[in-house]
Amino acid sequence: MRLFRRPEPIEAIAPVPDDPPVLFRWRGRLRRVRRAEGPERIAQEWWRASDGETGVDRVRDYYRVEDEAGERFWIYRQGLHGYAREPRWWLHGLFG
Repeated sequence: MRLFRRPEPIEAIAPVPDDPPVLFRWRGRLRRVRRAEGPERIAQEWWRASDGETGVDRVRDYYRVEDEAGERFWIYRQGLHGYAREPRWWLHGLFG
């Protein structure tokens, strides 16, 4: 696995808000997802949150996806649907 020093932003389309993407664009190239595993959720510890803080911007749902060419990626959605800020998608690494 190759992790990026900094995750790279991607554009992604998922049929249902919590589903893995079916398409994503990375570095200008559109990729159709053939297989996906996940999510694996990483979130702030509830006991560390300040009063009234939800921490939804810190929630990450990670997916392992494979495109039609057989390339494999580790991507995540940061944030949750239904809150003031829309979730964003990132590519965190590649599988060799």
